[in-house]
Amino acid sequence: NLQKKVLVVKGGPGTGKSVVAINLLVELIKRQKNSMYLSTNQAPRSVYSKRLSGTMRKSRIDNLFKGTASFVGAERGLYECLIVDEAHRLVEKVRFTPNGENQIKEIIHAANCSVFFIDESQRVTMKDIGTVDGIKDFAKELGAEVRELDLQSQFRCNGSDGYLNWLDNTLGIKETANVN
Repeated sequence: NLQKKVLVVKGGPGTGKSVVAINLLVELIKRQKNSMYLSTNQAPRSVYSKRLSGTMRKSRIDNLFKGTASFVGAERGLYECLIVDEAHRLVEKVRFTPNGENQIKEIIHAANCSVFFIDESQRVTMKDIGTVDGIKDFAKELGAEVRELDLQSQFRCNGSDGYLNWLDNTLGIKETANVN
């Protein structure tokens, strides 16, 4: 019985979470690992699917990208790796899957390794339950080993870390040394 593993990758806006997530999927597919990219938002899945059209069968592409509500009742360890982008947008239960328990728990259960890309500051609705502590709690419950990584600097737009720290401090998101 394999030891389940959970990796939590934390990063603010523009730190490259989605870029790292999709590149991780590419590497796992190259290594022929049964892996999938998950997102609550259909838009990135559609973009990635279209970019891959013509490179492999459509059914194969469709099986690489799924919504996060796809794992209700999935068997334990069905996937080698599930990559969850925007994990802060996970919800407890999806209304069209009444038998669901909790998306975090279902994803960890269905994979030998789950990778959650998260920015807790980007939760946008009251239903969003994706937190680092929530992921760690379910990982512990399911006997998974947890590791955390931080993506620190701006990747997407070469933005200023100082500016983002000032913004976080000014908006009361988190206290930083950047007050001016």
